[in-house]
Amino acid sequence: MEKFLAFVADIMKVDVSEISMETRYKDGKWDSLMMLTLVMEMEAEYGVSIPIESLGNVKTLADLYEFVKQ
Repeated sequence: MEKFLAFVADIMKVDVSEISMETRYKDGKWDSLMMLTLVMEMEAEYGVSIPIESLGNVKTLADLYEFVKQ
């Protein structure tokens, strides 16, 4: 989980101390464009496929992390 947060912080260009698994979508730097960027980077980094239609259920970074854990 710490590696995931460091990965996300790097993409968002924030210090890892500024985010947590409870960081909410549409708060601060996490907007719809950042969501797409995160999804593309996660798919490349972790070899997962994240269906676009599933993104409507993503509210926090913990929700995104579920795709990586599978």
